[in-house]
Amino acid sequence: MSTPTHPPAIPKPVIFATSGLGGMLGWAIIHPANTTAVRMSLASMQGDTFSFTKMIREKGVMSLYDGIAAGVLRQVFYATSRFGLFEECRDRLHEIRGKTDFGGR
Repeated sequence: MSTPTHPPAIPKPVIFATSGLGGMLGWAIIHPANTTAVRMSLASMQGDTFSFTKMIREKGVMSLYDGIAAGVLRQVFYATSRFGLFEECRDRLHEIRGKTDFGGR
């Protein structure tokens, strides 16, 4: 009988880097929807009606990405630490408890 082989462990810097990149990509995808929601909210607070086509016509499509640098920069720190630390804590718990899956609780 052969012993099962385990895949090599992923280095910690790679885990943290991919966590940060995933968070930044996710924010880049959701940012236009978030920008639209904020503009809708601001228009309703001012008593105006919001029109998506009017916004695109007046400010252009790229206005949906106004302020993306701040959101991406936040994700560099937030997603990197949140997802990276999750992986690290999960692995430590696995060493201590032996089993960390949901069904094993």
